[in-house]
Amino acid sequence: MSVLTQETSGVKLNRMERIKKEKNPFEVWQDIERYALTGFESIDPDDLDRFKWYGIYTQRPQSDGYLMLRVKLPNGDATSKQWRVIAGHSRRFGQGLADITDRQNIQLHWLRIENMPTINRELEEVGLSIKGACGDTVRNVIGCPLAGVDHTEIIDGWPFADAINRALAGNPEFSDLPRKYKISVSGCVEQCAHPEINDLGLVGVIKNGEAGFEAWVGGGLGSQPHLAKRLGVFIRPDQVLDVSYYVTTIFRDFGYRKNRAHARLKFLVEDWGVEKFRQVLEERLGYRLEDAPADYQSPASSYRDHVGVYRQKDGRYAIGLATLRGRVNADQLFALADMADQYGSGRLRATTLQNVVLLDIAPEHVETVKREAATIGLPAETSNFRRGTIACTGIQFCKLAVAETKDRAAGIIESLDQELPGYPHQISINITGCPNSCTRYQTADIGLLGSLVRQDGNPKGEKEEVFQIYLGGKLGRDMQLGHHLKRRVPAEEAKEYIVRLLKRFDAERQNGETFTQFVNRHTLEELEALS
Repeated sequence: MSVLTQETSGVKLNRMERIKKEKNPFEVWQDIERYALTGFESIDPDDLDRFKWYGIYTQRPQSDGYLMLRVKLPNGDATSKQWRVIAGHSRRFGQGLADITDRQNIQLHWLRIENMPTINRELEEVGLSIKGACGDTVRNVIGCPLAGVDHTEIIDGWPFADAINRALAGNPEFSDLPRKYKISVSGCVEQCAHPEINDLGLVGVIKNGEAGFEAWVGGGLGSQPHLAKRLGVFIRPDQVLDVSYYVTTIFRDFGYRKNRAHARLKFLVEDWGVEKFRQVLEERLGYRLEDAPADYQSPASSYRDHVGVYRQKDGRYAIGLATLRGRVNADQLFALADMADQYGSGRLRATTLQNVVLLDIAPEHVETVKREAATIGLPAETSNFRRGTIACTGIQFCKLAVAETKDRAAGIIESLDQELPGYPHQISINITGCPNSCTRYQTADIGLLGSLVRQDGNPKGEKEEVFQIYLGGKLGRDMQLGHHLKRRVPAEEAKEYIVRLLKRFDAERQNGETFTQFVNRHTLEELEALS
């Protein structure tokens, strides 16, 4: 008897398990089309939760009837034609606003239920999908934005990310997973798609001269973070799709369902261990996988923001442009599509650090693209603070958030650029408005988690926005979660706190020391006193 059966036999289902059993969430689209005619007030609350399977959420305040929508870009990949359709939806329906997420989606706001059929139809006409963008299913498959053009990559991850997305995302077999399920494919040497924090992370490796993949399983953050574990296998290119499929079936069939806080794959992997997980996977595959190469090791750093100019394999260039904390407007989106057509091949990619890459730029157009992009507020050359700061949607739109994030991130970047101009060290600053870790606050050099506290400890006093502080998070070799400090920094003082902290780091760092190394040679008490 599977864990699924054991956990759901003779017990009361939690609400999300109940509504998934009553109606396949992928079947809610016909209801969305009906609600588009009858209006927001007519929407059944259970269907409103099923909307997530199509990337649709209510935004704050829900009573206003506005919706936000995530559009999937597998591997961040898009054509200029697709980009223009998204830009058009932003302008026509979304007050000209859009956010690039750290899972390479584009998120639109201020939408109405009446607009959804039109938006979806026009997205489908250019090959884009919102099916499976959210919900308890296979989410957008992420990968390296330079896949296929990076002359240092081990293996081109794009065809595999695309194939996995086509086979698993939106697949009715996986409409009812225990919780959300995230896959990454990193063919680059930096493993920039963060396998350590995905449910399934595939990373490029070479064994006996053959390029293939190693697998990580059971990663995930949130309030109970787990770093993934190496499965210890070598996956040949023709095995990638089968391995991805059967790992997903294991989660579907054995993942925990009683308690949604305990329903991610990371808890099953923690309980089973990798040896049992590999055994069950190989039983389902019907063959034994080869062991991973003995000399495999993670990169010294998995941080790569993709901002700047990169020479491609074919002699052309990829140009990475820095957004300001992931927020863009419709005019910028249209301008990017125009530049992609005029100076490249019409290809663009979103990155996992909320930036944008234009591909296939001819050498003679590089300086022109840099100049035009800077003019629209998307520079290829900018400070390490702008390059390294990401923020979730925050309280402006998200019902789970308790703190403002986007504008505070912009203020932090501005203060750091003023106080520490030309700062030479690569620093990641991740800001999130709730414990769900949409922007991975536990894995950044400096992670800020928005919270509310009573002023002066008065149980009846007004609540104040503060940030909890995490220092020294790191992925790649010697990966670790950030040190969680006891101190709470008032949100309005966060920028001053970070300025002081980085000045201390700059003044006291040892030769060649990274921020994580600097943090690790201090005790928790010393870290509390830093800045």
